[in-house]
Amino acid sequence: MADGSRQQLTRDWTYGEARLGWATAARSSLWARCGCGREAAVDPRPWLAQGLSRQTLHDLEHRLRCVCGARQASLEIRGLAEAPGGGSGGIHVFR
Repeated sequence: MADGSRQQLTRDWTYGEARLGWATAARSSLWARCGCGREAAVDPRPWLAQGLSRQTLHDLEHRLRCVCGARQASLEIRGLAEAPGGGSGGIHVFR
């Protein structure tokens, strides 16, 4: 830096952080959860088409919009057995 300090601006992350490409594994699905409690399955194909398969899920959360007005939702990869059986929706990908 200009002041001579060695501080670097890096984001803390761990090697185990989930990546978007993992959502394409067999029997896996990508889900978003808003703070309002709404959950929805998310189609990762638009992001994969943009070459974002190696992005962490955390880095993509700001690209989601909920019908409640929230401009961010948490992403997680779930197995098919973990997916809720009832209705879901209301969270959309905002590229």
